[in-house]
Amino acid sequence: MDFSSPVSPPNGPNFTAQSHIPLPPRMSLIPGPATSPQDRLSSLTATVTELTKTVQQGMVQQKQFLCSNDGQ
Repeated sequence: MDFSSPVSPPNGPNFTAQSHIPLPPRMSLIPGPATSPQDRLSSLTATVTELTKTVQQGMVQQKQFLCSNDGQ
């Protein structure tokens, strides 16, 4: 095995990684000190909802990627 040569990706040199799903900026997830508990709860709920969608999209992409590898 030649460790000096660059490692090619599993699907060959033309393999491109799945697109990265951008996350919202971190500061937009942190409420300011003047927000009410209700506003913070609402913001947290929205954040959890967005993260859930992101995870589900990632799982779908992973499943599609694995299925495409099985067909080879």
